[in-house]
Amino acid sequence: MLEMDVDVMKGIMFIRLEGDLNAYTFHDFEQQLNYLLYKQGMHYFVFNFYDLNCMDQSILNYFQNKLVEIFLSCGKVAMCGFQKFSKYILGSSDNQGKLFYINSEVEAFQYLSI
Repeated sequence: MLEMDVDVMKGIMFIRLEGDLNAYTFHDFEQQLNYLLYKQGMHYFVFNFYDLNCMDQSILNYFQNKLVEIFLSCGKVAMCGFQKFSKYILGSSDNQGKLFYINSEVEAFQYLSI
């Protein structure tokens, strides 16, 4: 089961994930993200993984595709709490300046300011 707490502060969408992110829960996560990106026009996202119990490697490609969709819409992403899933590092030279690994949500305002 995956629970999402969604909050907007200063034009930045904060998405706090709790539970399990796997092939069964990713569909709901993706639908919510699509709504925020395409219907609401959000461009700056912070994904908080601190309360996420586990993430299946099987959904990593889908998650990376969602990140690319955000980047293509001129968006930026910060991720906090991702260190415990360090085997899934998503960095590449193509997303420099668009993807940031942070220690706390407060740091997001340094990188994702409007």
